[in-house]
Amino acid sequence: MRLFTICCVTLILALPLRAQKSDSFCASIYQCVESKNYYFTYLLQEKEDVDSLIATSTVLKELAIKKQEELSKAGSVKEYLTAFKLSDEEILKAGRALTELYQNGNALERMMTQMIIPSGCYQQYKEQGMALVRKIWEQDAQGMNYAIDIYAAARKPNYPRIDSIGFNIHSREFQKEILPICKQDIEMWNKVHPTFYSVPLRAVCMLLDLNDRLQAADFEPLEETVNRASYAQVGLTNWDSYPYSAILVLGAGPEDPNVNINPIGKMRAAYAALLYRNHQAPFIILSGGRVHPYHTPYNEANEMKKYLMEMWQVPESAIIMEPHARHTTTNFRNAARIMLTQGFPKGKYALVTSSKSHIDYVEKTEQLPQRCIRELGYEPYKIGKRISGRVIEFMPQAASFTINPLEPIDP
Repeated sequence: MRLFTICCVTLILALPLRAQKSDSFCASIYQCVESKNYYFTYLLQEKEDVDSLIATSTVLKELAIKKQEELSKAGSVKEYLTAFKLSDEEILKAGRALTELYQNGNALERMMTQMIIPSGCYQQYKEQGMALVRKIWEQDAQGMNYAIDIYAAARKPNYPRIDSIGFNIHSREFQKEILPICKQDIEMWNKVHPTFYSVPLRAVCMLLDLNDRLQAADFEPLEETVNRASYAQVGLTNWDSYPYSAILVLGAGPEDPNVNINPIGKMRAAYAALLYRNHQAPFIILSGGRVHPYHTPYNEANEMKKYLMEMWQVPESAIIMEPHARHTTTNFRNAARIMLTQGFPKGKYALVTSSKSHIDYVEKTEQLPQRCIRELGYEPYKIGKRISGRVIEFMPQAASFTINPLEPIDP
């Protein structure tokens, strides 16, 4: 049963990918906010056989009823927030019930072995079987609570300047109108098919929408929208004709809300066009979401694409948009996800271009690797040699498929 039809689209997994895909991981092709952030929980409600299995658990049934009743009775801001989220006790209780449902050959076990594990979304966990189910559920549940805290209770996100809540939570409008209406809508929505996880999942969707923070679904599904021509071209490419597989351009957002593209972003994209004309790689990957300034309507990758096509006559079939990254760390991670999923040749370096100071940051300091470990839990790339002041080699890493539960706008 689909939850968030505003941004959610058909999910296709474990498709036969082109040759030389990295390791055994395959990311979901069509994605929405729920699947990107809480893939396990998304599948619980998306797969009918798993949903039917969950309905046999008395514990999970009782938890679903309790959450709906708690939501119905909530009458203050504090009560709304408590009802939206799962308590530590509820998370543990649900985790135990899920592990009790898990049996070899049943729907939950098949979902894990055929979809969750091959996706690579939770590959950081070394547990197996029932223990892995519990770990993954706990991550999703805590991630939903985290998003609710940020976009209903104004908890500071990792980057408050660009990602914080859009309301003054102490204002009468928020406390007496916005949040109560949001609560009522979630309550009505949840009556359709209440489950043990549906209140927090629907609360996250509603709150992200309320705060205009559905950017994780921008332009999705990419292969049917902005990357249709370029993804089709990937399968026709003679990779041996090029020294590199792609040219990744790191986005730069303007600080003026009336400016659609930063001049620095233009020059980075222009340099990539020159590298492309010199036959260095068959594709330009433009990376950057709706980031700067706060609540900008402009998407960095989209604006750079328009610039390259209009000013440099780069064909659309040579341009791949990565329209979600909000930081240098995720420029690399999200580009890696695309390259590995679309079947870019394994073992072939790509290029990344930016300003000289930015490439210095990528190459010469420990700051970026340490930041990747701190924020993502891994390094999504392997750096090669410096080609020039503004260009360096990199290779995508399969760890990039791992979900980041603490960045709901770009997990």
